[in-house]
Amino acid sequence: MSQQRIDVVQEFRKPVEEMYAFLSNHNNLTKVFGIPVKRVRDGMGDVNGVGSVRSMGFAPLAVEETVVGVVANQSIDYEISRGGGPLTNHHGRLTFTKTATGSRVQWTITFDSPLPLVGPIVRQVLKQGLTMGLRKIA
Repeated sequence: MSQQRIDVVQEFRKPVEEMYAFLSNHNNLTKVFGIPVKRVRDGMGDVNGVGSVRSMGFAPLAVEETVVGVVANQSIDYEISRGGGPLTNHHGRLTFTKTATGSRVQWTITFDSPLPLVGPIVRQVLKQGLTMGLRKIA
C-alpha cells in the first residue's frame, strides 16, 4: 500500500476571514471542484463545522466527507466517511495564513491506495483539479 500526498498552495488578495468563510461553506465547493458538492448533514454548533458532512460528485459514485476538526480562520480537517473506492485513510487539511497582501491557503491531502497505479493517478488528478479550482476563485 502506498501513501500519497498532495500539497497545493494558492495566494489570494482577500483576507483570511473571507477565504475561510468561503472555503468552509460546503455549498461553495462546487465552484472549486466543478462537480456537485452539497452539505448533507449539519455540524455541531456550526452548519459547516465539526460533524458536518458533504456529498461530492454524482450518484452512485459520490463520496461523503466529514469535517473532523476546525479552528476558525486557521484550519479545517476532513476525512472521507463514505465511498472513495480504492482510497483509504483519506485526510484533507486546509490551512489559512495571513500575508502582506491578503491570505494564503494550503490544501494538503494524504491517502493510501492498495492498488499500485491508482494512487499516483488519483494524486495527479486531484492536484491538478485543486490547483485549477483554487485559481478560479483567486
